Amino acid sequence: MNNQNKSGAASTVISHDIVALEEALKKGVVHMVYLKKNGAMRDAHGTRANALIPVGYRAQGRRKASPLVLTYWDTDRGGWRCLLRDRLMGWIENEE
Repeated sequence: MNNQNKSGAASTVISHDIVALEEALKKGVVHMVYLKKNGAMRDAHGTRANALIPVGYRAQGRRKASPLVLTYWDTDRGGWRCLLRDRLMGWIENEE
């Protein structure tokens, strides 16, 4: 997400909106920062876009999602990860 500052240059806006994050994850890769359960800060790049997830790992939709947890495919580590929604510190859409 970009806004223009007073000089007209684009600047990145960090969002804390979890609903918008879910939508952005469906469209492409998102850069997120959140606190892990152990208190460590996690800097992650993830997606939920099937086209970006290897075929054998795509979500099957068989489990009921927890309202407390957000799952995503970690594009850096090549695996499914989850975060507690209330631990999200911020996120931005990756600029292509």
